[in-house]
Amino acid sequence: MNKSFFVIIFLCLGLGSLSAQSFNHKIEAFPSSVKSNLTQGTLRILAVMVNFPVDKDEATDGNGTFGSIYSQNYGNNIIDPLPHDKTYFEEHLLFVKNYFSKVSNGKLDIEYTVLPSIITVSKMMRNYSPPSNSDDFTLLANLSKEVWAKADSANPGFDFKDYDLFVIFHAGVGRDVSLPGSINDSKDLPSIYFNYNSFVKIYGNTFTGFPVSNNSFDIKNSLIIPETESREQSTYGGTVLYQLTINGLLAASVGSYLGLPDLYNTQTGFSAIGRFGLMDPQSIFAYNGAFPPEPSAWEKIYLGWATPVTIQPGNYSVDLTANLVASPSDTVILKVPINSSEYFLIENRQRDALNNGSIITYYVNGNQYTQTFLKDQTGFTSIDTDSLKGVISNVDEFDWALPGLIDDTSSYKGGILIWHIDQNVIDTTLADDRVNANSVRGVNLMEASGVPEIGQQFTDLLGNQVIGEGSYLDYWYSGNQATLYKNIFSDYTRPNSKSNSGANSLITISNFSAIGNKMSFKISYGDSLIKPLFAKQIQLVQGNNKLNVSSSASGINYNVISNSALMVYDKNGNFLKSIYNFSNYKPASISFNNNYFTFGTFDSTLNFYSSNGTTDFNSSLNIGDEITAPPVIYNQTGQPPTLLVGTRKGKVIGYVLGNNFNIAPVLSANFNLSIPNLSIEKITVNGDYYSFIGSSNNQFTVLDNKGNSFSDNGDVLDFASTSDNKGNYINVILTTGNHFKLISSGKLLREFTINSVNNITSFSLADLKQDGNNYILFTNGNRLDAVNLQGAEATNFPFLDPQSIGFISTPLAADISGDQKSEVIAATSDGRIFAVDGSSANIVDGFPISTGSQLASVPVLFNDSSEVFLASINTQNNFEAWKVSSSQGKVFWSEEDGNSFNQASVGAAVSANVINEFFPASKAYNYPNPVYGNVTYIHYYVSQDSKINIKIFDLAGDFVAELNDNAQGGYEKETPWYVNNIQSGVYLARIQAQSNGGITESNIIKIAVIK
Repeated sequence: MNKSFFVIIFLCLGLGSLSAQSFNHKIEAFPSSVKSNLTQGTLRILAVMVNFPVDKDEATDGNGTFGSIYSQNYGNNIIDPLPHDKTYFEEHLLFVKNYFSKVSNGKLDIEYTVLPSIITVSKMMRNYSPPSNSDDFTLLANLSKEVWAKADSANPGFDFKDYDLFVIFHAGVGRDVSLPGSINDSKDLPSIYFNYNSFVKIYGNTFTGFPVSNNSFDIKNSLIIPETESREQSTYGGTVLYQLTINGLLAASVGSYLGLPDLYNTQTGFSAIGRFGLMDPQSIFAYNGAFPPEPSAWEKIYLGWATPVTIQPGNYSVDLTANLVASPSDTVILKVPINSSEYFLIENRQRDALNNGSIITYYVNGNQYTQTFLKDQTGFTSIDTDSLKGVISNVDEFDWALPGLIDDTSSYKGGILIWHIDQNVIDTTLADDRVNANSVRGVNLMEASGVPEIGQQFTDLLGNQVIGEGSYLDYWYSGNQATLYKNIFSDYTRPNSKSNSGANSLITISNFSAIGNKMSFKISYGDSLIKPLFAKQIQLVQGNNKLNVSSSASGINYNVISNSALMVYDKNGNFLKSIYNFSNYKPASISFNNNYFTFGTFDSTLNFYSSNGTTDFNSSLNIGDEITAPPVIYNQTGQPPTLLVGTRKGKVIGYVLGNNFNIAPVLSANFNLSIPNLSIEKITVNGDYYSFIGSSNNQFTVLDNKGNSFSDNGDVLDFASTSDNKGNYINVILTTGNHFKLISSGKLLREFTINSVNNITSFSLADLKQDGNNYILFTNGNRLDAVNLQGAEATNFPFLDPQSIGFISTPLAADISGDQKSEVIAATSDGRIFAVDGSSANIVDGFPISTGSQLASVPVLFNDSSEVFLASINTQNNFEAWKVSSSQGKVFWSEEDGNSFNQASVGAAVSANVINEFFPASKAYNYPNPVYGNVTYIHYYVSQDSKINIKIFDLAGDFVAELNDNAQGGYEKETPWYVNNIQSGVYLARIQAQSNGGITESNIIKIAVIK
């Protein structure tokens, strides 16, 4: 029966496409995350032919011997004609040799030997067949063990140690694909590659390999492959031979030996990269297994066969040349970093780069022939190969197997491929062979059609389930007719260039040229607000890392403390200098007389480094006592700067930087305060005011230069200062248990506790709303919180991480939108950086951006050239910087400890938006609402000091609860209502405010409780 008719019949029956959409198992049973040492040089393959005892088992194809799968004589005009003998398998291995020689650009040569005698094992095929859908391959391992023992006996004196990869060609077909009507209890053998780790997991740690007569060598791997994948299929019209050959399977299996992971979904068997690379069932069975396309850009780079050209942030016009016709000076693969763990690989793939059609070399009865196909045609497509015959041994261009269309009227023969590579995913899934088995793929094709169909299940118009496999619409090129195609790839297109975390990459690739061997396009970084500046790998010791910025007329320098060493980088992230044992704490920096100076403290030594851009100087001073606080620069009005340090023995020492301030500063102590039994932890400076905090025996003391002192119990986590609009200085102290204390003039002003299961360890201060109040900013698990100095949550806060991963570290604050109000900048534990509008708590346009992994230190903000910049270092040692504003805005909290001076303070807030209305309804609300937990916070504002009475009723008017509180004028306040014993329902809360001056007003809000 004609197979083409068979295809039409079963497609009409709605049974799906005969192309191999899925693979029934993993090629590599127990994958290894380690690449083979033989990706270059010569790989030597030894193969053996294996028969089974003759059987009549209907659950297996054939009777267990070579050639028995065919019930009739099909002659030589089929793929894989008989006889399946030594020459036949050598011809298949010749294909493997030719394939890898070409796709590796000659870096890998394959030599092979097929042992002449056929080995017959002791058991029938079904006895070596593992259970369906099982990961237990012990039976197949036992087949390997028996085969190599018999091969050793049958070939006395043969030197097995001359070979690297050991292949078992067995009679029958592989349990690798399922055709319509196939029985589900097949006992055919799945094709598989066992590496050494595979056998160890089966046989235990005592396994050293399968011994052969040469006692100095054990066989440690096995590749099990059927004689063919062709099989007969019974239909209404009779028996049909469905032709599938083993070339693609052999190539992918050798790829497994070389270290390539499977790039399909190994949990479902569905395609994940389609026919755009090697390690996918669509490619393994491209042209019914006759030849796969070349490996993808990532596969070639991973095996060391290609080196991409990597770009830094900037604007580029790029030409990419198809590999087959490229000269040494041409760019073939471009790497475009997204962050430290993600990047795009861009390549130009052409099906017919030589413009000569597809030239197929094949063997029949040991004789070599060629066929040339100038276009896609009946009998020569990826799923229809009736025009092919014999054993295919070579193809002039393997990329003819790519998706495309070349006929008499059309030539969609390739284009630009953009791969999104996520190294974090690859690193965490490689050992389990799940690189593309999760919702986020490690190697993911950005399908230009805008519909991510590869590997997705769809229902067609007839209700049939089909699996997407990609098409010529998935290349990027001018003239692509896909409905969603725009000839641009950016954060806002479909597909988009965002990172896998959802953060903006700020990368735009556009103006793709028409299809050709050399194609052009443009790359730009940034948007109207944000522009990446650089991304560099630096050397850090993970742990105590600090980042600080030095600014002077000679430019910007970054100071990085890593494990107490100072490393200095210029504005472009280029390394300048390192000084070991420089500081245990974040350094302090200042610019003076066109020089910049950086001060660090290491044990009892005060270190300093200075530079004017051309000359460097560094020195040290031992102060005779261990320094226990970050150094702070006290820049008094009209006076030379003073450096403040605090010590273990309670000393606060000020060193004046002399008037002859040159590249080598003159340090002279001008005061020395001593507080017995007090270890200084932190110093703050706010204008001419400074204060410091010390601790001893679970008690802390706050002192200032106004003569005030305050002591209390608790372990201090962070300390900062600010001032109110009346000129009062306020110290803010965070102690364990999420407890905040506010101290003014040596007295406790107020205290409050943040109710959270998360431990708050640091905070910052900023003027968010210009309402006359500064706000305390901190990260709180999934929340970015902003509370006023009363402890009330700022309107529209908290901001919640959209992905619920959670924030870490200290928030920064600056006006980057040019509206005179502060935005809050905070990072998540997976390296996304958000900028949130301080008034609305909406995400600022262009954010979030991604660094690729958790930050290694608090990032920094700084002004330069009338713009605001942001820099960060992450745990993957990636150092990045961005321009984040188009104008110079006020920076409130720019670094850890406040600023480059380490002053840990902000001045009084602006009062431009002070609310004069006594008790505005717009400020009366509760959050969360609805209430799913045990507490909600009733929020309100009064312009005058007032008593607050809150009465809560149900919708029937019945009284439920009463709450009373006091509110300070000019501040928002909130009162908690605990709903542990409250039933689900809607409640009315009447909030009444009575000022000390006799004004009384009320507002009513609705509260929904859901249990």
